[in-house]
Amino acid sequence: MAYYGQAVQALIYLDSAYQLLKNPSIKERFEKYQDHTSFHLLGDKDAIKANEYADSMLFVLKGWEQQYPLEYANTLFAKGDAILLGNGYNRAFKYYYDAEHFALKNLPRCESYGFTYRLGLIRYKQERYTEAIAYIKKAYAEGNNCDDEKTLDDMYLSRRNFLNTAGICFERMGKLDSAIFYYEKELKFMDRYHPQLQSKKDFIQAARGVVYGNMGGVYVKLKQYNTAEEYLKKSIKINDHPHFAEIDAQTAKLKLADLYFQTKDYKKTAKLLDELQLVLDDKKTGREMMPETQLKLYKLQWKFFERTANQSEAYLRVQQYYSLRDSLDKITHNLKVADIDLVFKTNEQQYALNLLSKDNQVKKITLIAFIIFSLMTTVTLFLLWQSRKKLKDLNAKITGQNTDMQKVLTALEQSQEENTRMMKIVAHDLRSPIAAAISISRVLKTGDLPPEDREMLDLLETSSLHSLEMIADLLNVNISSEGISKEPVELHTLVRYCVNLLTFKANDKLQQLKFYPIQATVRAHREKIWRVVSNLIVNAIKFSPKGAVIEIGMYQAQGDIVIKIQDQGIGIPEDLQEKIFNIFTDAKRKGTSGEHSYGLGLAISKQIVEAHGGKIWLESEVDRGSIFFVSLPLS
Repeated sequence: MAYYGQAVQALIYLDSAYQLLKNPSIKERFEKYQDHTSFHLLGDKDAIKANEYADSMLFVLKGWEQQYPLEYANTLFAKGDAILLGNGYNRAFKYYYDAEHFALKNLPRCESYGFTYRLGLIRYKQERYTEAIAYIKKAYAEGNNCDDEKTLDDMYLSRRNFLNTAGICFERMGKLDSAIFYYEKELKFMDRYHPQLQSKKDFIQAARGVVYGNMGGVYVKLKQYNTAEEYLKKSIKINDHPHFAEIDAQTAKLKLADLYFQTKDYKKTAKLLDELQLVLDDKKTGREMMPETQLKLYKLQWKFFERTANQSEAYLRVQQYYSLRDSLDKITHNLKVADIDLVFKTNEQQYALNLLSKDNQVKKITLIAFIIFSLMTTVTLFLLWQSRKKLKDLNAKITGQNTDMQKVLTALEQSQEENTRMMKIVAHDLRSPIAAAISISRVLKTGDLPPEDREMLDLLETSSLHSLEMIADLLNVNISSEGISKEPVELHTLVRYCVNLLTFKANDKLQQLKFYPIQATVRAHREKIWRVVSNLIVNAIKFSPKGAVIEIGMYQAQGDIVIKIQDQGIGIPEDLQEKIFNIFTDAKRKGTSGEHSYGLGLAISKQIVEAHGGKIWLESEVDRGSIFFVSLPLS
């Protein structure tokens, strides 16, 4: 009954049937609240009641989330929809994030692709049509693998609507040929499944009328008036009846009236405008008109009366048009400017930070164990050193053994100093990369991701892989040309990758990275050169103030390609410039936001560049900034 505009009666029957159940199950209680929530979301659009029933859905499923994963994911989305209806945008987006995260982790693909579409539908409501299309296409592609008989109804009802929404997005973007392509694809889709869904024959016919109306509107915009008129009349004939899509029939009539207006058939224009005005004037029939349709009606009436020299009516419609437009703008403005992607990324980062916090606890325990072991070793060595005095009176054989013991002690002391240095290296270079690696390993387990986030995942994955190799190199600090495997590397692509990856770090200090590339190919070890460029950009970010601009450029010079990284930072005093490339340098300073520096990155970078037959140097002036240059032989 809900399909045919009798949702209120359907809820009455539902509540009556529910009262007959002596001991309703969790699923039956959930479905009752779900139907009420849907009615208040889509029917009377009562945000308060929708929110209350969504809370009831959450209450019923509390403690049963894993047993009813699909129902729980739908509940989170319904809660988000209810909050969104009440204009609580950021809170709604948080529920959408939780729903998507839970669905990707706990639901098979054939049950989760609908959530991808719903995220696209939010972008559609925000008029972010390009982003909406990306989500809709992804959902449709995922649904293509789910054509089994058990899901036929849900698959048909959802995926048909995917195509229609994609067509509307293209139409509103002005890509009319693409819009027609998707509308025609939807008609073919309906033809394919219509014979298998006889129980929904009227519903499918009404949906077909909607598509005809959409196509007619596109052909009006293309000024193919005969084709447009044919489709619009077919749409009106199907849906201008009770229990069909009467609201869509109003839209089709408005498009047809606009067609007649454009072709100067004012008699037919007036007839259709009168029919639509009756819907607004006659409140007793129970018919309604969507505000968006009403706004378009006022605008067309305004133009029509102006064209037919009825200035008083034209002025009245102008007033009605702007009054309604201002009202709608107030309602939709906050939704349009709300940034769902930012909320999603913030929650994703918070999720990753929680995982990192747990991992840091394990690291602390390991570090404490290492410190205890080091103290025990130090105490043991101290006791051995004390006992050496007592062994002086022993015979020559014992004396020789003491000499050997002294050599062992000296070697251990040197080893201890070396271990201290290596610990600094590991602590310095693992701080960011290991955090990224752990986050990636967790995020990858969540399954498929939206397309715009996949690029970020690739960047993070590359960062962690490079960092793992960095650890191996640091354990053997001295890098030489022997043992470095080289391959042709598009240097401009590699540098751009570094810039994209570090843009997020620069954003933390409100800084801007500007890249001026030229195409160049060198024979190099990709990961090691990536590390050099990353180290130099990170240093520029670290030692530049908030809001600074960091420029990364490339140019050719005498058979070499030179990378130039210029910052607006604190600069390097002349007496320190020769020391900064020394691995054991004491020329260490804090960054502009208090960032620590261990003086290792430049030393390692120099070894890598020289192992490739290149050079690294700098120009710097205190309080004016620094310019670092890296030159590599061209292939």
